[in-house]
Amino acid sequence: MTLLPTLTLLLFLALFFLVQMDLVNRGIAMLGGGMIFLLIGGVFDFYRPGQAMEAIYFDTLALLFGMSMISDCLLRSGLFHHLALRVVLFARGNGMLLLVLLVLITYVASLIFNNLSVMVILVPMTLAICGTLRMDPAPVVSAELIASNLGGASTLVGDLPNMIIGAVGRLHFDDFLAAMMPPCLVLLAVLLVHFRKRMASGREPRFDPETVRRALEASAPLGGGIDRYRLRVGGWVFALTLLGFLIAPPLGLRPAAITLLAGVLVLALGRVPVGEWFQAMAGPELMFFVGLFVMVGGLRAAGVLDGIHQLVLGIGGGNVTLALLVLMGMAFLLTPLFNAGPATALLVPVAKAMHDALGNNAIWWALSLGVLAGSSATLSGATAGPVVAGLMSRATPPGGAPFPVLEFRGYLAWGLPVAAIFLGLASFYILLIAG
Repeated sequence: MTLLPTLTLLLFLALFFLVQMDLVNRGIAMLGGGMIFLLIGGVFDFYRPGQAMEAIYFDTLALLFGMSMISDCLLRSGLFHHLALRVVLFARGNGMLLLVLLVLITYVASLIFNNLSVMVILVPMTLAICGTLRMDPAPVVSAELIASNLGGASTLVGDLPNMIIGAVGRLHFDDFLAAMMPPCLVLLAVLLVHFRKRMASGREPRFDPETVRRALEASAPLGGGIDRYRLRVGGWVFALTLLGFLIAPPLGLRPAAITLLAGVLVLALGRVPVGEWFQAMAGPELMFFVGLFVMVGGLRAAGVLDGIHQLVLGIGGGNVTLALLVLMGMAFLLTPLFNAGPATALLVPVAKAMHDALGNNAIWWALSLGVLAGSSATLSGATAGPVVAGLMSRATPPGGAPFPVLEFRGYLAWGLPVAAIFLGLASFYILLIAG
């Protein structure tokens, strides 16, 4: 039995290497990995199907399903493209003002909508804008990517890490608003100041309103128009979902139940083509996380996570604040390797054990802030990072030449300094609230 922790950990790492290198289908690979863990668990009698079911965070899956359906409905309505056009015309070619506006839009949208969905919407529009204005898109897209991480970290439903943390910690929407939005707003200001200094020497882009309008309308799903039916459905369901989040605590409702109902409503009323249901409900991501949760449950049953828990507490030496900082640092280091969602899923049982032992809610915020800083450091750490790089490599500006590829090394120049600042300020925040 002493070989089980090593065997399961090596299997987990090997599978993640295949997934990160895009050598296998992510969803199918993770489901297959979960089945292998169950097979090994049955052979060595340490992991049973009942334990695997308990390891799946169904609240997280419900949150992901519901918010993905709302996001898809509003995207199909053309609302986001219409708003982006208005913003660009308002900026009138002022590169710094345009950067600030796009970053703020990304942050606000990521408060509610999954940050992967937000970046899939905004990056093509940003590339069209930068191509038309002859701007370098790399710093703008990098700033948007980090802003999407900040927006997602500010609320319960903005990104997968917080959905996982909220499900395990039995936290509500207002818990994240109170504890995570204040530090994230400070970090957002730091982000804007940092990029302002880095871009201060750039020349002002050329601005032609009609050229910009045509470029944006060409990238919009409805040629710049609005599908008013989908806008009404998505808008009303979205508004009712937010209301549900606000009244959930006194009524004893779980946020997951609210978003599950919202997703079903959009599926029934949103006129989503039947052949596109799976993508609209984030089917590949749901498969990925079901398999991931089962494998993390296997690691826990094999004793791997107990070892990590003891390591964190051992380094902390009985000091709660130091233990929180160690957990944050571990999240910061693991996130660039595993990506934000998987790193959170791997560490959240450790955080849960620490919470049970120490009884301090700051543990959840330390984990979330550590993942936030790590996800901003590298392209592989951010949930949307690889997707953003792919979108840039395939896009072609109006001049005809392809955009520069946003490579791993190139992004480090933008992301790593910001991530280091984030980690330092987040550590100071944890020092303030841990006591």
